[in-house]
Amino acid sequence: MITIQTKVESAALQRRLSNIVSSQMPYATALAINSTLKTLYRYNQALMKQSFSNPVPYTLNAFYITYANKETQVGSLQRKEKAAGRHYLEVQSKGGQRPRKAFETNFVMRLPYKGIVGAVLPTENTPVNSYGVVPMSFLNKVMSQLQIQKDSAQNTGYEKRTKSGRRSRAQRYFVPEPSHPLAQRGGPGVYATKPDALGKKRQGSRVTKVLNFTDALPMYQKRYDFDGKLNNAANTMLTKNMRKAIIKALSSAR
Repeated sequence: MITIQTKVESAALQRRLSNIVSSQMPYATALAINSTLKTLYRYNQALMKQSFSNPVPYTLNAFYITYANKETQVGSLQRKEKAAGRHYLEVQSKGGQRPRKAFETNFVMRLPYKGIVGAVLPTENTPVNSYGVVPMSFLNKVMSQLQIQKDSAQNTGYEKRTKSGRRSRAQRYFVPEPSHPLAQRGGPGVYATKPDALGKKRQGSRVTKVLNFTDALPMYQKRYDFDGKLNNAANTMLTKNMRKAIIKALSSAR
């Protein structure tokens, strides 16, 4: 039989363990918070992919992490500031009327038009990029021709002739008044006309509607619950990550 006997100064051991825990807890807390934030960032991107059809990089990268440290023990996942106006993700998160876009303000404030322009929306003929978004290059081209850019130097108008003197075959954009037969048939908006290619039997221009005017801004339903889903996920993740962080912090204690 082997008998092992130990004698430990329990008070001293208690103090040492208490000191280790108290000194390492801020480190463990920061570890747990930062690990949770990294997971929440990826989870938030997955939520946006579920909520939106083919979201653009601007949407997926609309949030950033502020990491915690031993001193602050506070971290956050928050949306980047928008240059002007409300961020569209706020509307998608809470629902309601979307804010007016900057280019729409040009139509509202600068277009010599007798009708109402509440919003400017795409049609089936509007060009879109690989994400299904109307490119600003197209909108700028339209606004420059209509001479409604905020910077008057960008208002080029429509050149009927090329530099060589030939008749221009570029697409021309125009806005018919509400009483015009074209607007009566197809509704208010921006129309495009382009001459047929030289050599074709048909000589003339084809007219298509490329932007639609509505009386009011669109209303969005709530479809992206950022606060609710991420707060619930954070509570679950933080508890698990705190256990792991404490073990790691204690194992590295000196």
